[in-house]
Amino acid sequence: MLGNLKSKLFKSIKSKKLNVFGFFLLLSFLFLVISKLSKTYTETIFFHVNYSNVPEQHSISPGFDSIVKVKVKAYGFNLVTHNFYKHKLTVDFNKEVRKNGQKYIWDTKKGISKIDSQLGSKIEILSVQPDSLTFPYDIMSLKKVPIKLDAEISYAPGYDILDSLKIKPDSVNVIGPKNLIEKISKVKSEKLALKDVNASIDKDVDLLMDESFEKIKLSKTKVKVWGTVEKFTEGTFEVPVNIVNLPSNIKINYFPKTVLVSYYVSLENYKKIKALDFKIICDYAEVKNQDRTFFTPQLVTKPKLVKSAKMNQSKVEFIIIE
Repeated sequence: MLGNLKSKLFKSIKSKKLNVFGFFLLLSFLFLVISKLSKTYTETIFFHVNYSNVPEQHSISPGFDSIVKVKVKAYGFNLVTHNFYKHKLTVDFNKEVRKNGQKYIWDTKKGISKIDSQLGSKIEILSVQPDSLTFPYDIMSLKKVPIKLDAEISYAPGYDILDSLKIKPDSVNVIGPKNLIEKISKVKSEKLALKDVNASIDKDVDLLMDESFEKIKLSKTKVKVWGTVEKFTEGTFEVPVNIVNLPSNIKINYFPKTVLVSYYVSLENYKKIKALDFKIICDYAEVKNQDRTFFTPQLVTKPKLVKSAKMNQSKVEFIIIE
């Protein structure tokens, strides 16, 4: 038993020695790091340049990747964090570049404020290289084509769209090599599939471009789709039949004198619809010189508020009165 106690005591002392050694080793390392970071250093930080608002008809040459080298001076504490992420500068082609032949030129001094805002006030900028960047570009052709909406929409029972689906914009510019854009007559949207719709539609839908046209770009990448959806109901009216193009020397008798018209309208507009808003005609010129004793009635007028209307009669019989 005494032997076991001696063994445990020895292990405890040994363990404490290791812990103390480790502590002082860590402490000395921290002092070393602090000492290093407390010194002033001169370093070069790299800023990768991208761009925005390039004119539609111009395409920056593919594979273009420019770097601005910023020489700075600061304490190690202030520099260490900048080694862990990629710095970026965005050049606005609307405001910051000038054109020279078939290239754009950006003076890097115009980016100093952007660089400074990323680095902070504790880092001193010594120099920026190069003095300017050149953006070579290709001139692209431009063509305006309609947008074709791909929609599959079903409405909840008793609901329908008031007019029709609308899109904005209804056309888009395709930009690319002339031989490619000549083949494009329209741009399709991503499929908009909605079921049991009972409220107005307001969606943003992506535009699609065939993968074979990888060099083509679009002036817009999305289209807004909207439409007013309301509760609908059916109504009916007896509408008088009008005979047109009947010669003055001919008298006829016809039956029926009225035709039942069924119409589909939003519940909100139901009371605004009147029988006089509809007009049905039978054209005598169609049966003249034919061995027929009936007209085919035509619904030639219906209110704009009515989504659809149909007659419940396909023939109007007539006889000529001697």
